[in-house]
Amino acid sequence: MRNTKERVFAIVLVGGKGKRLRPLSTDAMPKAFLSITRDRRTMFANTLKRIERLIPASQVMVVANKAHARLVRKDTPGIKKDRLVLEPVSRNTAPAIALAARILQENNEADVIAVLPTDHYIPDEAKQLACLKEGIEIALRGDAGFIVFGLEPKYPATGFGYIKLKGKVPGTRNAFRVDRFVEKPDLGMAKKYASSGSYLWNSGIFVFRVDRLMAAVKRHAPRIYRLLKDPGRASKDYTKMPNISIDYAIMERVKGICCIRGSYRWNDVGSFESLKKVLIVEGRRFVEKDEKIVKILP
Repeated sequence: MRNTKERVFAIVLVGGKGKRLRPLSTDAMPKAFLSITRDRRTMFANTLKRIERLIPASQVMVVANKAHARLVRKDTPGIKKDRLVLEPVSRNTAPAIALAARILQENNEADVIAVLPTDHYIPDEAKQLACLKEGIEIALRGDAGFIVFGLEPKYPATGFGYIKLKGKVPGTRNAFRVDRFVEKPDLGMAKKYASSGSYLWNSGIFVFRVDRLMAAVKRHAPRIYRLLKDPGRASKDYTKMPNISIDYAIMERVKGICCIRGSYRWNDVGSFESLKKVLIVEGRRFVEKDEKIVKILP
């Protein structure tokens, strides 16, 4: 991959309060810091370990709520101050991603960013990294400024959003043009999507060209853009940010989005049902009460 060490950053988002996993996940200990795998690392630590196989640790920026700074530093004790962005309040993914991108733009450090949540279970790391690598290469060439990552449906899921494809991008391995994004469907529609071959699960992972992302923020989310004009004031102005996801603020409004089609195993650990499946596969013991997992045993 060309120029990766110089012009590509990873943005790791420590968001998601895990409300559907309460009381296991709490405001003080959100699900990103749960240990669900046999290696006993947190999901946050495993996200870092995985992406650092592709992008150097010095080019990984973490965005987290200031209330979780201690937990972040526990998993990354050597993280530099300028690689940890602390939000005074949680304001969803659009402000978080835009803030990180604006800082990198101001410092002229990155052309491309890969954005990763921390609540994913991905046992097929090599396959996922191959998809990320292809997306980054496409962005570096300038062939697309907005890239999403979709997964072939394994069953008619009603808990995921979907991406409808409209044709392969010439000269690529697994890249397709995006027709539209679809909200979480009912079971009948999910069955149609899963069997159609034209719809993928939306994994919530992105690659952006920084210049095109910030131009889109300026056009489609002007309030966020104005509040980020001076990155040094961001912590003071952050409470004024709209609470909106990157999907609603930007991705559903821009044209020319590219999707990398993946077939690796993936779980977004968004419910007790999905968490239980992961724990069983990983051989982890746990305590259940009223169909909720209340404790993961050491």
